[in-house]
Amino acid sequence: MQELPEEEKMKIQEQIDVFKVEKEKLEQEIAKWDDSSNDIITLAKQMCMIMMEMTDFTRGRGPLKTTMHVINAAKKISEAGTQLDSVASQIADQCPDSVANEDLKAYLQRIKLYCHQLNITSKVKADVQNIGGELIVSGLDSATSLIMAAKNLMNAVVLAVKASYVASTKFKRHGLKSPLVTWRMKAPEKKPLVRLENPNEVRAKVRKGARNKDIEPVKALSEFDSF
Repeated sequence: MQELPEEEKMKIQEQIDVFKVEKEKLEQEIAKWDDSSNDIITLAKQMCMIMMEMTDFTRGRGPLKTTMHVINAAKKISEAGTQLDSVASQIADQCPDSVANEDLKAYLQRIKLYCHQLNITSKVKADVQNIGGELIVSGLDSATSLIMAAKNLMNAVVLAVKASYVASTKFKRHGLKSPLVTWRMKAPEKKPLVRLENPNEVRAKVRKGARNKDIEPVKALSEFDSF
């Protein structure tokens, strides 16, 4: 075991940057929807958070400190992926459009594949440790493999969420009592119509306005008489 050289840390950061692109895509997609009655969005959020923790681990950050933590995190992602597959598969089965049905099932197959890949990677590459905030590894491949597996899974989840939306809203099958999930846009945050001033700023303005220059009475009268 040896401390990761600076050069290899830079290579890991390059992989992290690529991962962040996929993370932002997923965040943008799930941020649009209210997850109170949508298991697809809830599970996608859970998977996103765990994947972020795993990639933070490769930089010596976050709550995961040992390879066993990473292995357990991979298991949680796999479990969430299985649940997402269960719900989305039902959506696909209820979709009367064959193309949308096949697209969604194809993305779900990717999720299964990458969850499996992430599980294997977290175990085989179990030579990464976070000790005292310092990343200790026996090879660069250990960290980059985890990041790449998480990136691939993140991309598959983004596509599955979009395909689930299309399959469950664009094509209606007669006879269904209620949809499996509800796609409701999240209400925008309420903002005040008038900008509320900071009390300290108001007091500062009052104090500033109160400091009028002293004017000599005789000079003031002489200016008045000149009109």
